Amino acid sequence: MAPRRKLTGAQAELFAAVCHHYINEAESDCNDTPESVPIFSHLSRAQRLKLVADVAIGTLCEDEPLPPDTIQHNSTLRAMIEILFTALSVESDTQYDHEDVGEDLLNYDETDEIGRKRTEEEMEDLKVKNALIEHRAEKNLNKIKKGKDVGEFHVEDANYGIDDMLSRVNKLKLIFDGGPVSKRERDSIRPLNDDEKYAFRWRRLCDAALHQDTDSSDGLSLQKIPLCNVNFDWRCAKCAKWYMALNLLLDTKLMDYGSATDKALITGEVSYKSYADPSQLPRVKSLERNINLLMKVYASSWDPKLLAIDQRRIYAICSNELYAGHYHRKWVVGFHEVCVARGINFQEPGKNYQARLDIFRDTKDDLIDGCEYAFGCYEDEDLERVHRNWRPKEEGPKELGFEQRTCSGPGKPDRFSSALSFRFCWETENLQSCSRCKAVLYCGRECQVADWKRGHKNVCARLAKERKDKEKISQMAKED
Repeated sequence: MAPRRKLTGAQAELFAAVCHHYINEAESDCNDTPESVPIFSHLSRAQRLKLVADVAIGTLCEDEPLPPDTIQHNSTLRAMIEILFTALSVESDTQYDHEDVGEDLLNYDETDEIGRKRTEEEMEDLKVKNALIEHRAEKNLNKIKKGKDVGEFHVEDANYGIDDMLSRVNKLKLIFDGGPVSKRERDSIRPLNDDEKYAFRWRRLCDAALHQDTDSSDGLSLQKIPLCNVNFDWRCAKCAKWYMALNLLLDTKLMDYGSATDKALITGEVSYKSYADPSQLPRVKSLERNINLLMKVYASSWDPKLLAIDQRRIYAICSNELYAGHYHRKWVVGFHEVCVARGINFQEPGKNYQARLDIFRDTKDDLIDGCEYAFGCYEDEDLERVHRNWRPKEEGPKELGFEQRTCSGPGKPDRFSSALSFRFCWETENLQSCSRCKAVLYCGRECQVADWKRGHKNVCARLAKERKDKEKISQMAKED
């Protein structure tokens, strides 16, 4: 998996914005580790920032080689797509926090599905399914800990026929049916004020990037469908449309997957379901080996004196904003002065990526002061604490993606949970399994009795009967 080409124009501006956005996301530990890209997300943030800088340079700077075709760089490219999805989702969720900000511009698609509340029977089935999966996952994990050989991970390459391709194309009706938004309709949109430009920032960037994709080559291929013809624009409030279109633009059309095995390692979260499905155990072990090797190699070369060097690299190439934490102001001012002297408009988006990289390389050693602090550090922050929080580990978690199981009881009512119809006990220590079904855990008799009355008595016998049906549970784990 590697990008087929450089990004230019509006597509480059979008990707640069995502990479720049990641500086702050990583430093604040906020939405910076997408679960669907486990290799990238289990690396230290210092290592992730280095990879983002490498990918930004390779994808945006015209004189540099494309990003290396390695599993860590390919995971980073996929992770940036997921980071963009999250930014779009947050933008959509917070749209309603700003009253009267562009409300008249929003386009609510009538095909949006409205979630319905599950019935009691469906809730019961879901609880049974989750309990069986967690129980079987823990059993399989214990076998792995004891040294059970789960085999090598390998996925056969898929051979798509005409029927398969037509089926995939048919799913795209969501974003193409009805034809593109007309030029007349686009031109009739009233001018936006500054608040509105900010409120719709990500959707406007994505819209411009899609509108740039005008390739209309002949042939039955998803890579040849021009995305300028999507049936929505930046006013669309339906995230499903954005995800489908952007995945086509930044993954299907841009990326070249080397093999089905590599792709399967890069994408797909690891959870209880992964452990409950024996066919997924080789993937889990392969991921662990890759992550541990990558972490060990990087940790041996990490230099705390250059803690923020990759944040600076990303900022230099991708930002069009003038800002910096206390310890990086001198560098930002110096970098900007050289940009001005060389005729580079620092605040003009979508251009001069190579020239800005050249300036960064020419000035980084002369303006190295403060690089031992993270980019957003305030004055007088404890440097030892900063380094402790940023220092990369040499190995990943022992149980990749396996969260510690919690008590199945309701816990004790408090001023927050007493008003809720479903309460949860988050106790994880000294748990004992139900003596009858063996599938659920409790922290003590109080929670066990409360959960029995709450509904466990209705499913206990069913759990006891089904918990040994490995094949059925494996199938449950495969379901979405």
